[in-house]
Amino acid sequence: MKTVYENFPENQYVKEASRKEMIVLHHTVSSSAKSAVEWWKVSKERVATAFIIAKDGTIHQVFEPEYWAYHIGKGSTTEQNKRSIGIEIVNEGLLSQSAAGSRQLAEDGKRSEFGGTKFYWLDGKAEYKGEVYRHSSLWRGSFFFAKYTEEQYQSVAYLLNKLTKDFNIEKRFLLGYAYSAANLNYKGICAHHNLRADKSDVSVAFDYNKLISLMNPSRVIEAEAKGPEEQPVEKLGIRD
Repeated sequence: MKTVYENFPENQYVKEASRKEMIVLHHTVSSSAKSAVEWWKVSKERVATAFIIAKDGTIHQVFEPEYWAYHIGKGSTTEQNKRSIGIEIVNEGLLSQSAAGSRQLAEDGKRSEFGGTKFYWLDGKAEYKGEVYRHSSLWRGSFFFAKYTEEQYQSVAYLLNKLTKDFNIEKRFLLGYAYSAANLNYKGICAHHNLRADKSDVSVAFDYNKLISLMNPSRVIEAEAKGPEEQPVEKLGIRD
């Protein structure tokens, strides 16, 4: 996998090796790895993750994974951040719609090419022009989410296989999209939304079935993954 090593200032993470028991999947709420790294460089709270996966699958290593930064945030302890490795996936996240258009989504999930509804991210401040996932029910405030790329699934699978081996972390997934404070002490692989009720990363657009299929599934524990189902066109209210 292509890996880029970021020139990240040492005062923006804690250069202290610690035992790792959990890997947390995040997404950036940005459209590039660079914007996330630049924001972290000026953070006053040493917020960062060891890795960022760009949309083309490039792995950006921000710092060595045995070290740590405050990537979980509100409600977590220093020890919970120390024992976990964060992986950010470049993704705009939760989307909002503009006023009704002649068509919402094409059958393949892409935006319509002929005057369809526009989608926005960053609290409605930026237009989103990528592929859209429509969830079957309201989740964390929206039905619509930015899709993750095929290249990102490949890189996340590669990185999870490597990190679980290097740090002797169980290939054990915390599946489902529910939050519980008890999850902060989980051992295995989980998402940020499992650890905080106010977070939507990774979103319901993330397909765990696809990820696990790339990870030597016979060695994954509790891999009863239920990825998001694509909704039939008629259920989206799409009209030509």
